[in-house]
Amino acid sequence: MLFVHIDGSSKGNPGPSGIGIIIFRNNFLILNYGEFIGFHTNLLSEYLALKRALQLALLIDKRIEIHTDSMTIVQQRKAKIRIRKKELKILSREINNLEKKFTEISYKYIPREKNTAADLVAKKAIDYHVN
Repeated sequence: MLFVHIDGSSKGNPGPSGIGIIIFRNNFLILNYGEFIGFHTNLLSEYLALKRALQLALLIDKRIEIHTDSMTIVQQRKAKIRIRKKELKILSREINNLEKKFTEISYKYIPREKNTAADLVAKKAIDYHVN
C-alpha cells in the first residue's frame, strides 16, 4: 500500500499555484513530485494535487491512502459535503474515474504540521516558476 501526502498551494487566492506530492511505501520515499500549475485558488490547487497524485500512484500500486491537510477535500471525497463550483465538479468527476482504477483507496485528514513536506514541495514549485 502507498501512503500519499498531497498539498496544493497558492500565493494569493487566486494566484500562482503549485502542487506537492510525496509517496511512501513501507516508510520508504518512493516519489517526491512538485509542479507549477498556473494561477488558481487554493482549493482548486488541492484538487489538482489529488488528481496528479492518483495518476502517479496508479503507475506504482493499486492500493493507496491519501493524506491531506484539506478537510474540505476529505469531506467532499467522502460525500459528506457537496461540491458547488462547476470547475470543481468537473475535476471531481475526473477524480472519480481515477479512483475506480484502484482496488483500495482511502482519505485521511492530517494537521498541516504533519504535511510540511508536501507543502514545501508545492511552494518550491511556485517559487521556481515565479523567480
